[in-house]
Order: sequence, then C-alpha cells, then structure tokens
Amino acid sequence: MSIMSTRATILAALALAISASLTTLTGVASANHAGQPTRQQLMNKCAGADYCEFKPQGGMQVFGGPNMLAGSSTNCTNFNQTRVIRWESTSGTTNTFGVEISAGVTLGEIFELSIKSSFQREWSWTDTKADEIRQDVGKKSRVDIYAQKQQTRVDGQWEIHFGSRYYGHYYWFVNGSVTGQTKGQPWHTTARQVKANC
Repeated sequence: MSIMSTRATILAALALAISASLTTLTGVASANHAGQPTRQQLMNKCAGADYCEFKPQGGMQVFGGPNMLAGSSTNCTNFNQTRVIRWESTSGTTNTFGVEISAGVTLGEIFELSIKSSFQREWSWTDTKADEIRQDVGKKSRVDIYAQKQQTRVDGQWEIHFGSRYYGHYYWFVNGSVTGQTKGQPWHTTARQVKANC
C-alpha cells in the first residue's frame, strides 16, 4: 500500500471517529422522534443543567399586536353626546417552548440577560396601559375603544449541556420563539362607532 493510500485511510478513519463522537455529544430536541425527549422535558431540565443559555437567532421582529377591546360607551338618547371614555389593556409574554419563561423564574432571568446583551434592550414581561379618550358618541350608538400594543418577537435557541448523558447526549438544542415587548414600545388606540342595542 502506498504512503498516499495509507494517509487517506487514516484520515477517513479519523473523520468517522470525529463524526461518531459528535453524534454522541449533541442532539436537537424533537417531540416527533421516538426515544428522544420532548421540548418541554428538555426545557424543564435547562435551569438545573451544567449550562443553560438562550441565544437569539436574527434580529428582533417588531409588529403590531392584536386589537383588544379596552373600553366602550353607549348613548341610548336621541341626541349626540360627547363622552370621556376610560380604557385599559394589558399585553403579556408568550413562548413556543412549552414552559414558563417569565419574571422571577430562572429561565426568565436567563432570557432577560440575553436580550440585554444581544440587543441592549430591556424586556417587559407585561405592560398595562390605562387612559381616557374624549369621544363623540352618536345617538342610539356605542363607541368601542380598541388598544393595540406594539410587540416584539425573538426567535432563538436554548443551548443545554448536561454533565452526564441525557437520552444519550451531553448537548441539546431547543428552537422556538418568545413574543412580548421591550420597555418603551408604544400603544395605539382606535375608536369604532356602531349601532347600539338600546
């Protein structure tokens, strides 16, 4: 056997060994494969693992949240009226990881630090806004006030390292997203007048 052939055989063997080693060390969470932990099982283990970090993928995605009914006023008289309508609405935080990620829990604290480090922004788990609007209400009509919060979604990956193998692997990765808001994002209100049931 030539020197070149021997060298090629050794390199191929090393490549296979490295590949096999990586296969036993890493894994990607999937609830669709038998014999693998669910996303929720991994996330429940994350806070107590040797290493548990959230790593954003891409930038923050900013968009208008849903329009939520926040207040209303009904005028059942035969005259137009000007009303002062009080409204209040709350926007929270949701995620696709299947566990609680919020203020006061370890995963929430890890997420907050990651957002601050990656984007220099402060995450707000909930935001409540209350205000008053001076609004004309037509006769036999009702005015509904809808509030919309500007929201942010962050896609990312939780990286989890275990000191001993968990379902055959030391390293696991869980992909998903968190949707809520950073501090200072604005609210928008819309008034809609409809016929009242007087």
